[in-house]
Amino acid sequence: MSKFRKVSANLLIPGVKLTSAIPDPENARVRLLGEGMEITTDLIQRLQQRGVKSLLLSEKDIAILNAFTPQGRAVKVPPPPAYVKSSTINEQTLILDQQLKAGHDSVVEDVLPFAKRTRKPQNCSYEPGMANQWASETSDSIDSINEIFDETLATHDGSVGPLHATCQDILRRMTEDIDALVCMACSPFETEYPARHGVHLATMSMAIGSQMGLDEALLIELGVGCLVHDIGMKAIGTGMFSSNHPLSAGMLKRLADHPVRGAEVIGRFGEQVSIASKMVAYQIHERCDGSGYPRGRLGDAIHPLAKIACVADAFIGMMSTRPHRLAIQGYHALVQLLEQMKQGKFDATVMRALLELTSLYPLGSFVELSNDKLGRVIRSGGSTFDRPTIEMWDTPNRISPPTVLNLQQDHTIRIVRSIATPKAA
Repeated sequence: MSKFRKVSANLLIPGVKLTSAIPDPENARVRLLGEGMEITTDLIQRLQQRGVKSLLLSEKDIAILNAFTPQGRAVKVPPPPAYVKSSTINEQTLILDQQLKAGHDSVVEDVLPFAKRTRKPQNCSYEPGMANQWASETSDSIDSINEIFDETLATHDGSVGPLHATCQDILRRMTEDIDALVCMACSPFETEYPARHGVHLATMSMAIGSQMGLDEALLIELGVGCLVHDIGMKAIGTGMFSSNHPLSAGMLKRLADHPVRGAEVIGRFGEQVSIASKMVAYQIHERCDGSGYPRGRLGDAIHPLAKIACVADAFIGMMSTRPHRLAIQGYHALVQLLEQMKQGKFDATVMRALLELTSLYPLGSFVELSNDKLGRVIRSGGSTFDRPTIEMWDTPNRISPPTVLNLQQDHTIRIVRSIATPKAA
């Protein structure tokens, strides 16, 4: 059953189809909009004429409406807990550990990298309607993935067809607009865990992998591993992690065990999930300096695809709301990742690819400009990390259409600082 929240009526976007009905705030028995109906300009105008300021929307619909809106508000990143190692083993982890001893295939630039098929428009906003379409498609994918997880946990059987379909959707979006795709990845929302988190993670990881020159087959293996990586959390139960208090020793032990439990559950898919995908899910929480879990592996013992997923997971995780903290603004999350890279926790090549995709001010971020105007980052500047393409408004209320400005071409304006997404009035 969907949870509902009270939100500003200004969150409504024409063209979006909602999954749940909108009750009239003055009479709950009356529906302003039925389930599966499209938000129209006429509906929004009628609400404004009635003076309706807030509505009850399902969390799922709030996530759809915020699909391209980063949630980060905090600027300070809390220090991570002192992770512990897991000593738990099962048949699947023995197979994966044996594979590690035998050595893994290196991941290098392919002669047919998928990046040659991606599209990066220049000096323009995203296509009208693209956000609505992608958000609706992603919501359907998340429903399918959660159903797979429930079926696999309950019956020890499941099909990976929807996982591959989701990865194909991500690849298709790369060929339509890689910047829009990364903006969507940088806007995680905390509902429908773990499937929604997995989709954001797979999207970011596959974009990084494409930037690093991987081919389609490797990108799909990377994406599938990301989509299933937290099924172990669903298996052990997430209730104990909903507290806003620091993790206890027992909770840290359960946390370290969840990739091990996940390996066991993912093993039920058999050869439908490749060894590389299983390795991504198993090692996504490892760190190159050995400070991660479940095994505390060092860099050379971490699968190359898992190294990509490690960075993407840490990035998406910091920008996501957690019970004990607000979501971190993307800029401050990147600064923290760069510091951890210097400490040896993350692979430098992966970090560079992430920066090339997001800029130092991740796509979707709002920024204060040197001319005192408000901007929103919409396209990365490649290796020029601090001069992306932005939308710029003359007034803070963003009523008038924005001007698109490529800061690599206009050196009279620069970004002063990152700011939180302005709240809907």
